[in-house]
Amino acid sequence: MKEFSDWAFTFTTSFLYYMDYDSLDEQTKNLYRQGMSAFGGISPTYHIALAENAPVIVWNFHSLLVMIQMCFSFMLTDSDCDMKLCKHCGRAFIASRKGNEFCSPKCKNQYNVYKTRARKKEE
Repeated sequence: MKEFSDWAFTFTTSFLYYMDYDSLDEQTKNLYRQGMSAFGGISPTYHIALAENAPVIVWNFHSLLVMIQMCFSFMLTDSDCDMKLCKHCGRAFIASRKGNEFCSPKCKNQYNVYKTRARKKEE
């Protein structure tokens, strides 16, 4: 479970880094860069091929581990997948219902408490 959580962090940071680059502060960018460095130069390569008159991406995985990591990253970034990242602690979890954003009631409560405290501080 710990290894999958680490993979989730690595791939999610890679995705979010490019999607939100302009809105990130420098500290967050550095955190994302550290996550992406975990690839260690073994990221998969791909090429575009025509299959039945439609372009498709053909992946070239250098090892089984890289393939598993890539499949896991696609699951995490697919909005229709039941696998989610907790909004509070960042752990990967299987959502029991659509719209679940937290891995547990404890995380949901802590998130709301911290959010309320931050709002009171601003006022």
